[in-house]
Amino acid sequence: MANLAKYRYTTGPISISEFINNIRVLVLNNGANRHKARVKIFNIDPRPKKKVFDETFTIAANSKIQTEFIPMFNSFEVQILTDSRLVFMWVGGRSGNDNLEGNIILHKDMVRF
Repeated sequence: MANLAKYRYTTGPISISEFINNIRVLVLNNGANRHKARVKIFNIDPRPKKKVFDETFTIAANSKIQTEFIPMFNSFEVQILTDSRLVFMWVGGRSGNDNLEGNIILHKDMVRF
């Protein structure tokens, strides 16, 4: 398996909208092979920021994974590390099943670092 940290993305800082009760991360593998993705969520209220979620997923070819986290803080950052450029992601702050405007980050808006 290729280096998991080859492709690294961040949402940058996100200030939580009113009524948010979960953060959903969706990762899509558009490749013909299995790939891995590591999802990290940080509480960026304190200094230094604090990692509150860290899990690595194996994603089957042409498949997806999703995970949810219930935040208990006011601002966050999501980082996704993957071994392929064919892995795409979406991060959403949500209230129940409704996406909250200003808390949605599409793959094209993620920043490589």
